[in-house]
Amino acid sequence: MTAEHNQNNPPPAHKKHMRFHKAAIVCPSCFVMGITTSSLNFALVFYSHDKFGANAFQASLLCSLYSLAYLISCMVVGKFFQNLPPYKSLLIGISGLLIGMILLLMAPTLKFAYVTHLLNGCSMAFYWPMLMGWLSIGMEGKQLSRVASIFNFSWSTGTIIAPFLAGLLSDINAAYPIYACIAFCTINLIYVAIAGAHADEVPPKPKPSNSTTVATTAPASRSPLIRFPSWIGVLFAWLPVGFLLYAYPLVAEKTLGFSRHHVGNLLLVRALLTTLAMSAMGFFQFWQFKYWQLVAGHAILALTTLLFGFAKETAAILVLMAVTGIFNAHAYTNSMFHGISGSTNRTSRMAVHETLLSVGTVLGGALSGHIFVKTDSLRSCAMAIAILTSTAIIVDIAFWIVAKRTNQV
Repeated sequence: MTAEHNQNNPPPAHKKHMRFHKAAIVCPSCFVMGITTSSLNFALVFYSHDKFGANAFQASLLCSLYSLAYLISCMVVGKFFQNLPPYKSLLIGISGLLIGMILLLMAPTLKFAYVTHLLNGCSMAFYWPMLMGWLSIGMEGKQLSRVASIFNFSWSTGTIIAPFLAGLLSDINAAYPIYACIAFCTINLIYVAIAGAHADEVPPKPKPSNSTTVATTAPASRSPLIRFPSWIGVLFAWLPVGFLLYAYPLVAEKTLGFSRHHVGNLLLVRALLTTLAMSAMGFFQFWQFKYWQLVAGHAILALTTLLFGFAKETAAILVLMAVTGIFNAHAYTNSMFHGISGSTNRTSRMAVHETLLSVGTVLGGALSGHIFVKTDSLRSCAMAIAILTSTAIIVDIAFWIVAKRTNQV
């Protein structure tokens, strides 16, 4: 009777130690971070132009430095992630971003702004790779696909709101979106600090001697070959993202006469379709481990990018933004799913994924900004990025041939 009573009525001390499931921390936090980082980079294109007189190349370079710093930091501190409690890593990342944004507002020159935005990129290396690595521990197959879909929906929903909000505020004052980002970041920091202290414990990594469990759940030796063209594909698929986010806003304002709010609404469509497509892919399995869909997706994205150089009417640009969003999601989901599938070290694999995104964004933003300054031509920017993006198709076909010859299809 006493034992039954104790089971039905746990002692008061037990109630005080309520635990938060990691998804209850990861999903809200990455939603807010999606709004924050996307709004910040969109706003900086116009903020740098208004405050420092930056041209298209200098503005896109400022935003690209964020991705470059993130890339280098992911490689440098990658092994440090493995010994750092997940929620503490998140706190480091959010705190660093908050400090960096405050310094950005205080920056007296463009060079100082470059340095402070490098700090923001470094800070995010403690945030994004750890986030999905933590959430996906112990999951494979259908369960892994579903949790990846939920994660993608959470952060990408934030990116839908970001261009609308940042564009609206930028039309009033270019600094207002940065103030909003500081507020979002502060809320995120407080939430993660409180909830993270009561998070579920991360299960210890299996030791090599107990390899039976490892082999059953996620054998590293069975990581699929398709992860390589998926990774290379997401690198080239993020060239158009760098172009659209970092160079296109100023280019569209100058060559097409669009307002900042209008450009923000156009980018909102891309973010919306990216979110919907990511979520949908998580609930279907027909595309998984299939090379044909990589080739088709990368080809459509390259063609769509080329057409941005010819589109001048809002309706045509909206269609192109929608298609680009869908196939950005296609490349992103392939890279993330095939990259972590079959791996026991999810955090490191996510670091690879995030690194490649950063490389693509840096190259796409800086290159298109540079081309526009030299040529004053939107068509030249789109054509150069499209040609580079189409390189992914050659890589896909090469790995497809190898996979067929080694019976991995």
